[in-house]
Amino acid sequence: MSKPSMWMRWCAPVALGLGLVMGCGAGPEPATAPPAGTLEQGVSTCTGPTGAICRLVTPAEAGTPGSGKYPEPHVVMRPRQPTKAELVVFLPGTGGWPEAYLDGQHLDADHNLYASATSKGYRAIGLTYQNQPSIGQLCGVNDACFLATRRTLITGDVQPGSAVTSLSREDAIIPRLTRLLVYLRDTGDPSGNWGSFLVNPTCTVACRLNPAKLILSGHSQGGGHAGVIGRDYGVRRVVMLASPCDALGGVGPIASWSLPPLTTAPGADTYRGLVARGRSPSGYTVDACDADAVRHWAPERLNAQWTRFTSTTGLCPTEPHACVARDAQLFPEWQNLWP
Repeated sequence: MSKPSMWMRWCAPVALGLGLVMGCGAGPEPATAPPAGTLEQGVSTCTGPTGAICRLVTPAEAGTPGSGKYPEPHVVMRPRQPTKAELVVFLPGTGGWPEAYLDGQHLDADHNLYASATSKGYRAIGLTYQNQPSIGQLCGVNDACFLATRRTLITGDVQPGSAVTSLSREDAIIPRLTRLLVYLRDTGDPSGNWGSFLVNPTCTVACRLNPAKLILSGHSQGGGHAGVIGRDYGVRRVVMLASPCDALGGVGPIASWSLPPLTTAPGADTYRGLVARGRSPSGYTVDACDADAVRHWAPERLNAQWTRFTSTTGLCPTEPHACVARDAQLFPEWQNLWP
């Protein structure tokens, strides 16, 4: 299966002053204008880690309301003085949303996944996107379906063989991320240098992401998307938490998309994996994705550097799949994932 063109994969609509958009597709179409006022006035703040700024920006506020089925806010976090040139992008798992990884019973403002990135000087975005149902549920035993469906949800352009045959382009990963960066650059956080993650930092139409400056990470379904983005584009690093889980029928061979050739070269510096398990007097509780993820990370595939974290406390003994991304005891492990 051929990859979609670079233009169609990386461009996204950007609103113009004339009320039109120019970008991917056959021509102009109606634009959705950002709300009046600045991002600081119009959206919510969240409690960020010490020395960092945290905001919640809804897709509608950023200019990509899409179908309206995925309205939860993106998490936008940055150090007051960023020291790293790359952007960490985090993609939640099936049915998840970015705020769920921000706080909770086992998390706090200084010890969550986003804070692990900002503590090392990175800007970080948790992105809301179309992430239901699960890819395994959609594809079953059809190997080619996994790659085609993931590419569809990443680009917003339906690929041959995809189980998703129609969608709002504004619900997809690349259009939402591109538009969010333009919005932050122009309105929401002009001092944050968000335009540096675009090919043309001052673009007004046909803005495109600069993959070399992106670290793509994700949990479960989101980690599989990060892996496919690494396959198709030359990114700085791919970080996969309890993923990829793509196996034919859930118990058969794993999907073939993690086999070379890969645009982001395989290796320990470019692919990282993390999975959790619980330990109790009665034995181990293993993540359902553990065995499949390890096979995708194998030397003949992604050749990832990976860790299996074992714990007797917190979420791990009962919910290892959630523990790997939502339990602060993994904070040092998360920090080690970023270059």
